[in-house]
Amino acid sequence: MKVSPPVKPVLWMKSSCTTCRNAKAKLEALGLDVEIRDYFKRPLEAAELERLLPTDPTPMLGAKSPKYRELGLKDRRLTQAEAIALMVQDNNLLKRPILVHPKGVIIGFDASAYEKLVP
Repeated sequence: MKVSPPVKPVLWMKSSCTTCRNAKAKLEALGLDVEIRDYFKRPLEAAELERLLPTDPTPMLGAKSPKYRELGLKDRRLTQAEAIALMVQDNNLLKRPILVHPKGVIIGFDASAYEKLVP
């Protein structure tokens, strides 16, 4: 029987974002080994977002982004494809940080959710 190697969690973040740095520090304090992906230095591609985004991408949109307000996204229901196209153009539209863990995806910094990932 072939056993798959464990998947290392990935924290998608922006290094200049205070909330992202707090999330990273919390994961370190919990002893969770994660790969850091600064998606402003290495932007996310459409295929990566497609694998990550739910059918309803609303929770993944960063409502604090100036582009979010400029495009009037509060009052719009975007399809997954529309959201991906916009996020590829402007990574600030992606709510951050995003922890992609074998047990699930956590959008935004949620310390209690992180604590539940500790074995």
